[in-house]
Amino acid sequence: MRLRALLLLTVCPLLTGCEPPGASLSTAHAAEAGTQEASSALEHLSPLAWTGNQWRDSCAGVRTSYNRESDLTDSDLTLVPGDPLWLDFIYWALNNKIAEHQVEQYGGTGWDGPQGGVIFYWAPGSHWERNTLASFGFTIGHVIGEHRWQDTMFPDFFERYGGVYGINVKDRLVEIDPGSPAPWVEFLEHIGGASSPYYRYLFHQEAIVDAQTESIHLLGGQGVAFTYSFERYYHELREVLTDCRAVDFFKMYDMFGHGFASEGNWGGQNPPPTSLAAIRYLEAGDAPEPRERYEPNPPPVAVPADLPEAEAMERGKAVYLAQCAVCHGIQGDGEGLMAAGFDIRPRDFTNGIFKFRSTANNAFPRIEDIERIVRLGVPGTTMPAWGQFLDHGQIADVSRYLVALSPRFTEAWRAGKVPAAIEIPDPPSDLAALASSGGQVYTAMGCALCHGPTGQGDGPSAATLEDSWGFPIRATSLSNKWVFRNGHTPEDVYRTLMTGLAGTPMPSYESALAEERDRWSLVAYVLSLAPENRPVIRLADFATERKTRIGSDGQVLPRESSK
Repeated sequence: MRLRALLLLTVCPLLTGCEPPGASLSTAHAAEAGTQEASSALEHLSPLAWTGNQWRDSCAGVRTSYNRESDLTDSDLTLVPGDPLWLDFIYWALNNKIAEHQVEQYGGTGWDGPQGGVIFYWAPGSHWERNTLASFGFTIGHVIGEHRWQDTMFPDFFERYGGVYGINVKDRLVEIDPGSPAPWVEFLEHIGGASSPYYRYLFHQEAIVDAQTESIHLLGGQGVAFTYSFERYYHELREVLTDCRAVDFFKMYDMFGHGFASEGNWGGQNPPPTSLAAIRYLEAGDAPEPRERYEPNPPPVAVPADLPEAEAMERGKAVYLAQCAVCHGIQGDGEGLMAAGFDIRPRDFTNGIFKFRSTANNAFPRIEDIERIVRLGVPGTTMPAWGQFLDHGQIADVSRYLVALSPRFTEAWRAGKVPAAIEIPDPPSDLAALASSGGQVYTAMGCALCHGPTGQGDGPSAATLEDSWGFPIRATSLSNKWVFRNGHTPEDVYRTLMTGLAGTPMPSYESALAEERDRWSLVAYVLSLAPENRPVIRLADFATERKTRIGSDGQVLPRESSK
């Protein structure tokens, strides 16, 4: 077993103790990238991999047009999008396969909350070859949000747990054990172990650079394709490169001139025009206009010293920067380095708007509501169930730091304003029998406009829905209650209907439905739209059924619904 005893040294924003280029992540600003160099960096790498000393020797005394006055730094990558050299740089990096990588295994045998991580193996068979230890936030954002891994991609693994449902891997592993990292350890060993058939197959590789849209299209095995912005790709390269470790690029740039890597046919090689067009090389002088240089290290939000529980918030800030900022952004604005690649954008905390609450419509959540979502995660999204990785104290601390990210929420917290939770009565004993009358309530309340007449999420308004930030949002398909984001027990559905989902078109029905009987009738009807038994595909049937029983949203269809 190739499980390595590699531990993330600390969850504080100063990720000390790592050698470059992990040192590029050694500030609170750079903690968004969420990874750190593995401590036993060379013992399992090929002989081609260079040590830090070898790299520093290679660039000692070297002067180029980029570093006329001093040696190239081996602590950070300062070449960023917006620099005149950037386009040549990414083509050079792509041709050297520097950012090619594999998600390997759980990186810690001594489990202690977020001190563990996941090993990423980079640039195999080169001087740049190395491993880093990624935080779980980085890993889940990458494989679930960007790569969109579904349980249906790994039916051989999930057969041992009853088959596949057509949900993302994160949600499937939470269902196995919501309070332990053990399912992740087992899964990562399966797809990243030495004997795994997926080991090389899942290597993430760049395919096409599109200079005009400032994006890079990538593939990653199992039919996966996705797109990075140039800014996102910078953070990928920073896992492997520093200025010093890019010394060959700077030498080649001075030797061959601007456009040497990004312009097609500059040497008069005369390849077929169709090949040049497919690769999207630039023609000489056709580079986009210069733009502002990217700033990869914005400052984190400070905790006001006079806030109640400020010490807990400071501890939570460290957890947030290490685990959450990759998606939600260092400043909590929902603009983390991975966010643009997600189907469902991470929450912007700066306005203090929270979807999932036990409080009245558009009220602030109670701190217990935030802790619940942090602990359980959000099904159907990239949001992890942090109860698998963080202890109770860390969940409490990071939940409180989220308050500090919103000036509006901060003022309410300072004033000691605690919103009341709505009362959720016990469900009626004849709940299921109320479904028939609930259908009338469903129609009268206009639910079908978004969710569709049969709850498939295909109502006439569905295609036009947006959240409060202007991003497209999908109406939930009520035919699969197991992926309801706020839970699928009768009490969960009641809470969602009464509180609404702030920041979305989903309203509260607390005022519109004054009678408890009508409220529970609607709950019963919503739950009746899902089949009694959860649709599943077993491994023995997978090859023959996957094309007919996996729907356009990736979910497994009941046999009678498949086409």
